[in-house]
Amino acid sequence: MPDSLPAPRDVPSRARRLGLMAGALGLIVPPLLAAPRGPDRPAQRAAYPLAPGRSFWVPELSPNGPVVAFVNLYTQHTQVYRNGIAIGYSSVSTGKPAHGTPSGLFTVLEKRRHHRSNLYSNAPMPWMIRLTWGGIAFHGGALPGYPASHGCIRLPMDFAARLFSVLGYGDTVAVLRHAPGTGLSPLPTLAPIDPQGQPLLQPGMISAPTYWREEPAPAASVAPAQRQSAGSPGPASTSTTAAAGASSPEPIAPLSLLASLPQRRLFVMRGGRMLASAALPAAVSAWSGPKPVQVWAANGQWEGAHGAAPTGLSDAQVWQQLLGGQAAWAERLRAHLVPGSTLAISPLPALSDVHTAAWGLTA
Repeated sequence: MPDSLPAPRDVPSRARRLGLMAGALGLIVPPLLAAPRGPDRPAQRAAYPLAPGRSFWVPELSPNGPVVAFVNLYTQHTQVYRNGIAIGYSSVSTGKPAHGTPSGLFTVLEKRRHHRSNLYSNAPMPWMIRLTWGGIAFHGGALPGYPASHGCIRLPMDFAARLFSVLGYGDTVAVLRHAPGTGLSPLPTLAPIDPQGQPLLQPGMISAPTYWREEPAPAASVAPAQRQSAGSPGPASTSTTAAAGASSPEPIAPLSLLASLPQRRLFVMRGGRMLASAALPAAVSAWSGPKPVQVWAANGQWEGAHGAAPTGLSDAQVWQQLLGGQAAWAERLRAHLVPGSTLAISPLPALSDVHTAAWGLTA
């Protein structure tokens, strides 16, 4: 018999969305922790990072950029990252014994709003996102608190609809089985992988006082003779030179900035890849600036998301509090900001050992 499915929840109001945004930035709190129940519960698992059926959706943290999804079979949760920043957290129910969900890297092959299983009694699979032609997919379904599916990744119904809306054909989905280390967050706010499924981080990105990935100017806006290979160094610049005969330069993508207060590191993402990072001063733990998320406006100032009240801090004051004496690096970063770029100040760790696991994606 097919599982009974919970009814979709109402779309949150703006006030509730802002509350959820603050809640997601404050994960994990004790009420969200819940041990799974059921005969198939693994004895070694103490608690899920999210209670069964619980989810958060905070797209304001990174409104633009490529999307990747990450599923942890051990903790029975999934995260959705846009432009490298987590915008969605959800509990899941994956394959039960003898029908285990495979680990590895997958891409989205098919999407159907209304779908029924052709393998298991015509069972409904709403908001289906196919990962393999052998029957593995995301879809809305029952979440009893332990692995209970025939291999698919069941989601809360409202979260399934949201994932369906942002995850597109060809997007990358990573599935692995990883027990977080003691005291480490199982829900890192920085993506473990880039849109191509490769490890997002390199050692210099987290160890150097400042890091900057040199990149050529957009191909559509630079004359052929001026283009550099992807591996050749060159000065960073926000100016673009129109190619001879080109109608218009390629628009520059907004940046997503993530400042992790506990790890005292600022990460800067563009196109789902790391553009830059920098160590934050010790005093950042007493941060009194805007939070949880700010948007760079056309007037060259940070503004609250969704019409939130202005912070009263000037752009210079934000950079001074965030980066301290690194004025030259801050100015270099500021020159790359375009309207729509976001800054999230997070009390959560950006990294955990899940990033190390992502290098191999082993079961």
